[in-house]
Amino acid sequence: MVDMDRGYEVIKRIKRIKQMMHENMENMFKTVNLTAPQGMVVGTLFKNGPMKIGDISQAMDLSMSTISGIIDRLEKSDIVSREKSNEDKRVILVDLTPSFKKSSKELFKKMEFDWGEKIKNASEDEIEAILNGFDALENVLIRSKKAE
Repeated sequence: MVDMDRGYEVIKRIKRIKQMMHENMENMFKTVNLTAPQGMVVGTLFKNGPMKIGDISQAMDLSMSTISGIIDRLEKSDIVSREKSNEDKRVILVDLTPSFKKSSKELFKKMEFDWGEKIKNASEDEIEAILNGFDALENVLIRSKKAE
C-alpha cells in the first residue's frame, strides 16, 4: 500500500503544479485574449520565428493535429499566418502576423521577465533539485514504459 500512496502523492503534486502554471499562464494570456495553449504556440513563434507545424508540435510536445487546430484558430483571429517557404515551396511556415507582433511584443517580453523573476526566487540548489527531480521522474516513466 505504501507504493500506491507514494505514487498517488506524486500524481497529486504534478497535478497541483500543472494547475498553478496553467492558471498563471491563463492570467497572463487573458490580456491578449489567448488560451494558455494558444499563448504557448505564440510564445514559441516569438522565440523561434517562422516554423513548420511539425516543428511547433515537436517543440511543444503536442500532436500535430492539436497544433494544427490551435493554428487554425489563431489564423482566424489574425494572430498567425501560413506562408510557403522561400527555400522550398512545398513547405508551409507559420509565423506571427506583423500587426500581432507589434501589438504584443512588450507583453511577451514581460512574461519572459516574470518567469525569470519567479526562478530568481529559487536558490541554485533548489533549481538543481527541481531539474534533478524532473530527470528522475522522466527516467522512472521511461523504465516503466519499457517494462510494459
